[in-house]
Amino acid sequence: MALRILIVLLIIVASAYSQTQDQAIKLRLAQSYEQGGDFENAAKLYQELLTRDSTNYVYFDGLRRMYMQLKKYDEAISIIERRLTLTPTDVNLRGALGSAYYKAGNEKEADAQWEQALALERTNQNAYRAIAGILIENRLLDKTADLYRRARVACKDPNLFAVDLAQLLAMSMDYAGATVEFVRWLKQNPTQLAFLQAKMSSFTGKEDARMAAIGVLRAALKKEEDQQLYELLAWTYLEGRDFGAAFEVYKTLDKIAKAQGGQIYTFAERAFKERAFDVASKAYLEAINTPVSSVRLPYAKYGYACSLKELGVLSDSAQKVLPIDGVPVTESQSGYAGALRYFKKIIDEHPHTEFSAKSYYQIGTIQFEKFFDLDGAIASFEQVEEELPGLNVIMFDVSLKIGQILVAKGDTAAAAKRYQKVAAAPGATPDQQDEANFRLAEIEYFGDKFDDAVQRLGAIAINPKADYANDAIALLAFLQENKPQSSGQALAQFSQADFLARQRRNTEAIAVFLDVIQRNPQALLVDDALMRVASLQSQAHLYSDAVASYTRLLTQFKESSIALDRAQFNLGEIYDKGLQDRPKAIAAYEKLLADYPQSLLTTQARKRIRELRGDSF
Repeated sequence: MALRILIVLLIIVASAYSQTQDQAIKLRLAQSYEQGGDFENAAKLYQELLTRDSTNYVYFDGLRRMYMQLKKYDEAISIIERRLTLTPTDVNLRGALGSAYYKAGNEKEADAQWEQALALERTNQNAYRAIAGILIENRLLDKTADLYRRARVACKDPNLFAVDLAQLLAMSMDYAGATVEFVRWLKQNPTQLAFLQAKMSSFTGKEDARMAAIGVLRAALKKEEDQQLYELLAWTYLEGRDFGAAFEVYKTLDKIAKAQGGQIYTFAERAFKERAFDVASKAYLEAINTPVSSVRLPYAKYGYACSLKELGVLSDSAQKVLPIDGVPVTESQSGYAGALRYFKKIIDEHPHTEFSAKSYYQIGTIQFEKFFDLDGAIASFEQVEEELPGLNVIMFDVSLKIGQILVAKGDTAAAAKRYQKVAAAPGATPDQQDEANFRLAEIEYFGDKFDDAVQRLGAIAINPKADYANDAIALLAFLQENKPQSSGQALAQFSQADFLARQRRNTEAIAVFLDVIQRNPQALLVDDALMRVASLQSQAHLYSDAVASYTRLLTQFKESSIALDRAQFNLGEIYDKGLQDRPKAIAAYEKLLADYPQSLLTTQARKRIRELRGDSF
């Protein structure tokens, strides 16, 4: 008898296990169909499973999802209502029923179900959160906003759902309302400014949204001076790159925080990195005059001098200040006089420090790159080591600069020694070593050692992330293209002309380039030679000759040259900055847009056209 009972129990257990296994397999298959988008077959399996076990929530919810996907809303309503008989106080289930009614087109009943769901737990914020999620899912944004506001009253918390409501209002393009809610939240969470800025950045990129936010913040600050609100206002201005307005806010912020110029200095650093050099220079000067703490003061002074230098660069770019055949531009004729004076002031006030050393370095850079004062530049660079011996990173940069000056003086042997030391120095950075090797390759190129140059450039070009990789690739491609076809003459002449140009002996360089073109009309480098000639003619203010050279390039090599877009852009520059012929400049830029729409220069060309037409803003 006991044996029979045991056998029966084993059969029952085996049957139950078999049924459980079968249900697990069908569930996985249903889920697989659902993931693959086959909702019909998934619904059949979920229906079968639910028939076997009507209390299983996983089976029920799977079938509900399939009915909703298949737009079988009446069937979805039916099974939800049956489920509610088991759990009548389930807020989420009641909300899902309302969603099914809404999608079925019965908005009145949907509202009734949602209200009934909230009535179950009138003061529970999680109930409001659940229904809000369902409303958002149905794109009922206004209803959701009203729901959040009702929740504040019901739960007696005026700050409830501030971030949720702010994001919702931003989605509805009510940017002022969104900012009000973000400010409300910040008051309760003063350590979360960065989080708040990340949320607001979703709309501050748009001008109308940004201006709405600024209006709200300014109105709030009229009621009370709040440091965090000032920080948020300054950040909002910076989002729109309005550095001038941000600077004014930072001045106020500095006073409120009693930062003694610290906030202003921080802003100056940000503005400098963003290349807003005009505002940066004003901010650095404000920090200096405050004065900022003694620790930061030399940094502020150096930043101010560097800002003046960069303003000089921008002025040169706008006015096309170009040296003629190596004749230096005097300091009084340039925009660099203020920067030079201030760098010298730093040297006097902070001798034998990193700031005096860096100032000498900057002076040398200006003397070399802007005035082509080679002897003066070398003297300044040599002074760097005397100011602060052993500052290796700067000294490697100094060696690289002096090497370039020696090349400009025609002394490639001395320059090579400088470069070789940096290339072999274990303390040099990878970028410094790459630059040294690139400069050595240039010297090999100038000396007709093309195979050596190719080998050296190849080692740099294999790392595309290196600073000098693009320069190395460009020179390497030029040598590989022209070395086999030059018969040893055209390329050698070309490199000789390049070497003369490096020494700013522009008239001689132009003559050699023109001779290359005349002697080797079929050589692949003829278009490159024309490009060089046009550039040098432009630098020498021979604008009509430069126009003729660029025009020849654009017509004679319109099927073969890869520099046509650059030539067309440069032609516009000559008409604009050199000949000051606005109509022809606009026409040249427009031709670039029409003929070379994929060029990387199209953005610049459009900007120039707007500026010339006077509608850049």
